Amino acid sequence: MTFGLLDNFEEMRKLDSQNQLDMVAGLAQQVREAYGAGRDVIEDGSCEVGGIAVAGMGGSAIGGDIVASAHEASIPSPMVTVRGYHLPRWITSRSLVFAVSYSGNTEETISCLKEALERGCRIVCISSGGMISDIAAGEELPLIRIPAGLQPRAACGYLSIPIAACLESLGLAGDVEADVEETAGVLSLLAELYDPGTPLASNPAKQMAANLVDKVPVIYGSEVTAVAARRWKTQINENSKMMAFANEFPELDHNEIVGWQHPAALIEKFRMIYLKDEYLHDQNKKRMEITADLLKDFVTETLQWHTSGRSRLARLFSGISMGDYVSLYLAFLNGLDPSPVARIEELKNQLA
Repeated sequence: MTFGLLDNFEEMRKLDSQNQLDMVAGLAQQVREAYGAGRDVIEDGSCEVGGIAVAGMGGSAIGGDIVASAHEASIPSPMVTVRGYHLPRWITSRSLVFAVSYSGNTEETISCLKEALERGCRIVCISSGGMISDIAAGEELPLIRIPAGLQPRAACGYLSIPIAACLESLGLAGDVEADVEETAGVLSLLAELYDPGTPLASNPAKQMAANLVDKVPVIYGSEVTAVAARRWKTQINENSKMMAFANEFPELDHNEIVGWQHPAALIEKFRMIYLKDEYLHDQNKKRMEITADLLKDFVTETLQWHTSGRSRLARLFSGISMGDYVSLYLAFLNGLDPSPVARIEELKNQLA
């Protein structure tokens, strides 16, 4: 297969009906704007809570995972992302609940929001409109209104950073502002490196995509890169219209490592991708090396990528940026527009 398409900006643009390349390139600015929106909605002040829940689905849910992973060292309360219709029973009137839905009409999130209201929780809503915005207005709840007109998965900054900014305002997270500034700087540099105008020969995102055509990516992360690995998987699913899988160290060494043997004909199609990070626990670094060695006779190729930045937030978002670009370039190599998700829309229509 020829990969010349990746150096043909006009041909890629023809496939990119909703300008997702521009959205990914704008993630640095999105992160900055999102921080301001989150800080504006809640006045500074200390707050003690008995648990934090982020209710959301799909692209609206991963924001909770990002914040929990990036700020786990400073958040003094258990924090959980709820992907479903019901809040855990331990979420009570002492708890803080974020209801996050890009469209504002996600039925699972609305169900959780209603439970939070019934339990008397402290609630913050994040949405571009829809029923959640209406409920927030009717119940006089804080609402962070984010820009409409994007694919939810392209609004990652808007759906995550406001959560961290609110926690900072409430004294429940550390210096988020400094991390946001570093993250925006890192993302700006990576956007130049992964840009469509950067040739395949010097563009790591294009090179990674070229290695994954007609293959099944299996993305492995650990600690801060575990969330990035999950994001890679879902972006490749939705943008590239491909199967992909993700897992994390050390858990995968207790089960999945044994599965890399059969069916042999299918495993030949798989490509293992390590999302590596300088600050991983030494044992997890060692696990990655040993695992790759143990599987070298079964895995056709193992690809590697390294985070950029100092803070956990910057390193995590550097992984998200790379995965987003890879998924778009894969879509173009598959001859597809990355934006439509027809099966998801049809499912929602049949559920309605």
